[in-house]
Amino acid sequence: MRSDAPPVHVFDAPPVHVFDVEAHRGGAGLWPENTLEAFGRALALGVSTLELDVHLTADDDVVVHHDPTVHGGLADARRIRELTRADLPPTMPLLRQVAALLDERGADPVRINLEIKYDALDASGLTTREAFVERVVDALHVDGLVARTSIQCFDWGVLRRVGAAEPALARNLLVSPKYLRGADGVASPWFDGVEVDEDFTLTAARQGFTAISPIHGSPFRSGVGDPAYRPFATAALVDAAHAAGLAVVPYVVDDAPTMRHLVRLGVDGLITNHPERLRDVLAGEGRDLPPAFPGGTGNLSSVGSVSST
Repeated sequence: MRSDAPPVHVFDAPPVHVFDVEAHRGGAGLWPENTLEAFGRALALGVSTLELDVHLTADDDVVVHHDPTVHGGLADARRIRELTRADLPPTMPLLRQVAALLDERGADPVRINLEIKYDALDASGLTTREAFVERVVDALHVDGLVARTSIQCFDWGVLRRVGAAEPALARNLLVSPKYLRGADGVASPWFDGVEVDEDFTLTAARQGFTAISPIHGSPFRSGVGDPAYRPFATAALVDAAHAAGLAVVPYVVDDAPTMRHLVRLGVDGLITNHPERLRDVLAGEGRDLPPAFPGGTGNLSSVGSVSST
């Protein structure tokens, strides 16, 4: 290891019953994604982590939304970065509203896995890595979320800047083969100048990252029951990551057989649109389940609360 390298995060393997159930965008297979309704229902179901995406408005408010535009893809001219909070749909929550929901539910054990939606291929439509990280970290401090939040991103440069801005934040590298390759032999633009080893887990560990979140395999919407399926989150990758001191939380796994396969491989959690299926799989494997935090009588809890299961 280089003498100037950041310290490697030491990952202590959790007890066998501990497993991270991450509701992707609040449980996008069940409820309207990235909304207070989804997050409230996920808490009432019982998850350990709310996974969500954020963008910045023209006023630097941190809003929860997946796409960089209000409705659809990049062809949509209504970019969130160019709009104020008043221009956005009321169903698009601010990060501080998610924090308030967690507080109102008393969901102290539940974490946030926040994806900074920086796009190295379309950065002109967003903002710089530095500004994006600065605004998000500031918001996490204001809302008292630092200790319970991990930042995830496909971009290595964003995660490096998160570590410099707030070392207490966990950092999860999102990764799939397409983000590890550049065109015509040029290094991937998602590396931001980082020299990445062929075994990327070694570089991730040297960067002080906490976890990797690999794509589970291809076809993405398929799984182990498909003869054409090719896994990316293999036993070898799990072992290499653990040996490097990294937790492994594959994304986005929605079918029960693939969930069960990955649980048995020893992954540390799964990001899923269907947390109810993952709970069933974990129960069948004899694992403990995260507690439920059903709604109370406040305004936030009345949005999308369901009975505990």
